Amino acid sequence: MASIDKAAIAFTIAIIVVGVGTAFYMDGVQSAGPSVSTPTVTKTVEPVMEEKMKPLKSGYERATSDTDPGLGHESHQLAVLLAPSDMIYSGTLVYDASENIQLVTLRGPIGADEKPAKTWTPDGETIFELTFVDPKNAKGEWAFSGNALAVHTMKTTAFTVDYKILDLTKTEAIIVEEKTVELEEKISIEVTAPAMEEPAGPTTHTVDIPVGTSVPGCEENNACYLPADITINAGDTVEWINIDTAAHTVTGGSPADGPSGIFDSSLVMADAVYAFEFNDPGSYDYFCMVHPWMVGSVTVN
Repeated sequence: MASIDKAAIAFTIAIIVVGVGTAFYMDGVQSAGPSVSTPTVTKTVEPVMEEKMKPLKSGYERATSDTDPGLGHESHQLAVLLAPSDMIYSGTLVYDASENIQLVTLRGPIGADEKPAKTWTPDGETIFELTFVDPKNAKGEWAFSGNALAVHTMKTTAFTVDYKILDLTKTEAIIVEEKTVELEEKISIEVTAPAMEEPAGPTTHTVDIPVGTSVPGCEENNACYLPADITINAGDTVEWINIDTAAHTVTGGSPADGPSGIFDSSLVMADAVYAFEFNDPGSYDYFCMVHPWMVGSVTVN
């Protein structure tokens, strides 16, 4: 993983201080005859009242957006919640903003050989893979993972967001190429040895149905199911957890061809779980019958 100093600097958020001035006006009067001093008249400008903001709820933090430092994003606003780091963050963001916002995570910096669909860069050299989700709401939850977390609008005016992060975990990435030869060999043994072991038995994999997927937009980033494409072994089980407030389905097949009949969750209500055990190798597409822009796939080895 390359250095992220430039991106971290670019993400610095300015604090805007509003000053209220008091103006004074002088008016002199000259009369005939002996000079008489006229008292000074002072006029005080009433202070500009700061826009009233709702009180911050217990357990929340508040962030104010600033100009997005990314190239090509200069007309957008960005509020950084977790600054770029060598750590990989994951958890659930609970947010309540002053207007509709978009949700952003970055992964990287990435190598020159990686060609993700969406990228973000502050300087044209340090490049991150961009995950961009537009739930078209100001309040909700989002299960995320990445080297940075932010919220965003495509406007020039600043916004505020109250937020908290649940179940936050931080995983340190191992940068093998920067170690000594001896340490590099040791890391190679520790990392590759588990991959040579036979699986202990069937495994359960989790796929989230994110907040806001009941309206179009998540399909632009293949983020209607997270992860949208998953690879498992025969005998493994996949559990779909609906963290959205709307009901969804997990139905084998595709919007174009309709249900395949292999599996179908029927309606999965908010906070409910649907599980299916895949015993036969192959590729299984699925979609939401209520919201057909939501698609995903399971590949079984």
